[in-house]
Amino acid sequence: MALGDTERGKLGRDDAQGKLAEEVGRHAAVPLALVFRILSVIAGALLIMASSHAAGSAILYSCPAAQPEPGKEQGALSRVVTQADGSRLRLAVSNATPPGCRGVALPVSPDEVAALHPISPTAAAALGDALLLHGPKKDGDFSIGSVSGTAAAPPRQDAITPIPLDENLLAGLSARGFGVEERVRVQLSDGKLRMQCAPGRRPAGVILSAPWIMTQASADLRLTASGNGRHEVQVQDAAGAASGSAVRLGYLDAAAAARGQRLELPRAGFDRMRWKSFSIACPLEASELAIDDMRLLPRALPGAQVPGRATWIWRADDWREPAQAFAHAERHGIRTMFVAVPLTEDKGEFRVAEAAQLAAFIGEATRRGIDVWSVDGDPYMVLPREHAATVQRVRAYAAYNRSVAPQARLRGLQFDIEHYLVAGYELSAPALDRQYAALVEALHRAAAGLPLEFVVPFWWSDKADLLKSLAKHAYGLTVMDYRTDPGQILRFGAPFLDWAAMHGKRVRIALEAGPVDAEWQRRYVKAAGGELWVVRLDKMPVLVLLKRMHDAPPGAQAFRFASERLLDGSATSFHGNPARMLSLLPALEAGFSAWPGFGGMALHELK
Repeated sequence: MALGDTERGKLGRDDAQGKLAEEVGRHAAVPLALVFRILSVIAGALLIMASSHAAGSAILYSCPAAQPEPGKEQGALSRVVTQADGSRLRLAVSNATPPGCRGVALPVSPDEVAALHPISPTAAAALGDALLLHGPKKDGDFSIGSVSGTAAAPPRQDAITPIPLDENLLAGLSARGFGVEERVRVQLSDGKLRMQCAPGRRPAGVILSAPWIMTQASADLRLTASGNGRHEVQVQDAAGAASGSAVRLGYLDAAAAARGQRLELPRAGFDRMRWKSFSIACPLEASELAIDDMRLLPRALPGAQVPGRATWIWRADDWREPAQAFAHAERHGIRTMFVAVPLTEDKGEFRVAEAAQLAAFIGEATRRGIDVWSVDGDPYMVLPREHAATVQRVRAYAAYNRSVAPQARLRGLQFDIEHYLVAGYELSAPALDRQYAALVEALHRAAAGLPLEFVVPFWWSDKADLLKSLAKHAYGLTVMDYRTDPGQILRFGAPFLDWAAMHGKRVRIALEAGPVDAEWQRRYVKAAGGELWVVRLDKMPVLVLLKRMHDAPPGAQAFRFASERLLDGSATSFHGNPARMLSLLPALEAGFSAWPGFGGMALHELK
């Protein structure tokens, strides 16, 4: 059996001590106590050297990185971060700091580190007592894709919360009785409202309020109730609250509302953006009212027609030989196609390749009642050095349109930039968001009147500055509302349709039917030691994932592994069950048709 490092180290120390004792023994004048003290010091030094050699010391460092193909060179122990100006930093772990780099020592060996993930100082401050890591596993090794903390974010002063649709509003409302005769008793608890009204001649009732803005959709207020008496229901905005006036919705007949009574929300008469409250008034006689459910339900606008559906064609071969694409469109009610248009480049100038074939395809699509838009985009277009080339692409599409007959022209240009996928986005998010807005403006100028549509994720509903910029320059948006639960689809799409109604834009709601990689969700809790550290490299917090638990080094936070679960993608994509998506579409389309800016459903990867 071969000796390991520990055994070899021990034999080496014993041999050194024996030789030293033999040498000291030749000098009888040396006291015996001094001999053993010297032996002890040497043994300790040898032990420290052996331990250091066995454990090693990892260095977490950052260096300026070269500019190879964007998005490459990522690995568990090497992360490339793109900064707002387009320059790049490489984060890595090794046993030494390379020249020209800045590093910090970690009290573990490099092979104890499993993964690295930089986060912003803001995100680090919001981690709280627990955090969630999301990412895939490959060959059993977990990679960090994203991180979220559990600490409550401070309320934003400019935050706008839309009123929930098709949800019981009583859970989020506060109740206050009114009336000079004090003849009403009100109780709102556990999502249920109870009113008892004594007889009287003066107005009395309950005011129900919350920090919401009213939907821009055509909607009904549905109340499910029991009791007796007819109660007037009103809605009030800020001006009405100041003047003591309100807009009547109608009367709730408590005895007949066991299955729900619907009252139409008026389109005019109050400022929806400054909604303040609903109120329910007591009748003159004694009454009791119990409301178990109160919700807003979208209702299709009178005479509204459901817009046609849209889809994407990412492979040029699929429009070069379009018979299958047209059959697919006919089968699923597709009236808009977003097609990838190949471009050629010569000295920074772009032009549409295969223009004659593209014109023939668009001409046939037009004959069939189908609009064709180009689709283009890459996350790294957001970097300043890419803006000019991206603008040139728009000019190429505009030049193509000028060169062909009207029926062969592109109806618009769609850009799917998704700049939040740039490596290290969260470290420079505000600056990159501003660069995105600047790019949108430049594309609008170059489009020469061609409609521009931008693909955005549903979680951009709180990106007020970006949405304001898009309202100035975009024809509309396609929202990646990638969920499979109908309630979530409605909830995540509604803020964008409100945006469209307020700005006179169009919004498509997109659903996913393609494959979505499964990912793991890991939960970690704060502890003195753990498998996850938050280490600061200069001013940058970096998550250091370890293969086993270790005490945190000075100045670092530690989190220990608590649990994990597999997210299979079924909440995001209808892949494997497209029939369910198709079965949900009519109800979703009817609901979204309550907004004047609804541009139809967009179906991604539906086969």
